[in-house]
Amino acid sequence: MVVECDNLVYKPVNALTFRITGNVNCLKAIKKDNKIVSLEGPNNLNIKLGFTVPIKKTKYKVNIIEPVIGEDTRLLAYDVSIAKRTKATTFVMPMLPGNKKLYFWNTFFVNCFIGTPEDTNCIALLYRWSSDTRYIKFEKIMKGLEFFKRRYDPSPNYVMFVFNIPKGYKKEYRSFMLGKYSKFTRDYKLDILDFHHADIEDEMGQIIFKSDKRRKLLEKRLNADLPEESELLSIINIETETYDPEIYKLKKLL
Repeated sequence: MVVECDNLVYKPVNALTFRITGNVNCLKAIKKDNKIVSLEGPNNLNIKLGFTVPIKKTKYKVNIIEPVIGEDTRLLAYDVSIAKRTKATTFVMPMLPGNKKLYFWNTFFVNCFIGTPEDTNCIALLYRWSSDTRYIKFEKIMKGLEFFKRRYDPSPNYVMFVFNIPKGYKKEYRSFMLGKYSKFTRDYKLDILDFHHADIEDEMGQIIFKSDKRRKLLEKRLNADLPEESELLSIINIETETYDPEIYKLKKLL
């Protein structure tokens, strides 16, 4: 699913992000406070924060614009996103059965949250609604889980599935809320890696197993020594880990 326009290629990465490749040097990045607020190009092209961009049948609200830089510092592309994936997506979602393939990670799945405006201390999964038969079947599976709480439509484009914390995971959930990722049980750490098809040497594994490699990297980046008891990832931000309808609400189309 690719749309071409004036030597620029717009291609969905997942439900949160699309990527602009091709002749990206013809785009001018307009910055404010060192943050890209719009991309200006030929034929009055103007992709700016707050607006909605349709890529084929999928609409993306522009909240984040980031350059993709190659190893030779050359500009390769721009990633345009609705939001970043939450920490809950990495560390809480594996409390649910299956792995990320089951959850349509790169197609319908948007984000995972620890709460909504109406729900707290839960696991909330935001999806793009689809008439695809695979998605319809997936909805039935989700509603059949024993810890399923409710399903609702926050907007015509999205569906939210809310779950209670599955039995046996409340301690893990609390550790996540406190930013104590290394305090997860060994079994749950392995569940996290399995869910994401990750390895203990990947960044995720280095965080939960507190690897010396990541510690040295952070110390170099921060130019400071980290105490032995320090976690190797920042504590969660409750606000960004809780679903905010305004972030995902579609605005004026470009």
